[in-house]
Amino acid sequence: MSSVARRYYERGRASLASNDLESAQEALRAAIDLAPHFGNARVAYAIALAKAGDSPRAAQVLRVGLAHASSPISAAAMHATLGDVLTVGGDFFGAEQAFQHAGQTPGFEARVAAGLARVYARLGRYNDMATQLKRAAAIAR
Repeated sequence: MSSVARRYYERGRASLASNDLESAQEALRAAIDLAPHFGNARVAYAIALAKAGDSPRAAQVLRVGLAHASSPISAAAMHATLGDVLTVGGDFFGAEQAFQHAGQTPGFEARVAAGLARVYARLGRYNDMATQLKRAAAIAR
């Protein structure tokens, strides 16, 4: 990956941290344009879009990124973030599926359980929600 893409990514992350969403989106989009396989930049860009209220576009960025994922961990991070974005956007069944995909990669169990708990709470599936919360708590120990 180019050092220029990395600099755009760092600039975008700093803007995202300071809640300057417009600058974050510009910098992170530039990083992705320069390095389509740059999963961290794609995830950060999707987060910036979702924070700005554009969940559909954030979901699309992640879906396109899945085709460019450079590793199973990068793909799992994109699936987990897609689950978060879809939850915010109200697509709970799509979110459940995205979290389940992320859960197939070791190391994502706690994030997946917490995400699924949020989805199940929104769907009114409180027993499933409680099961996932217990699972997340057990993993976090």
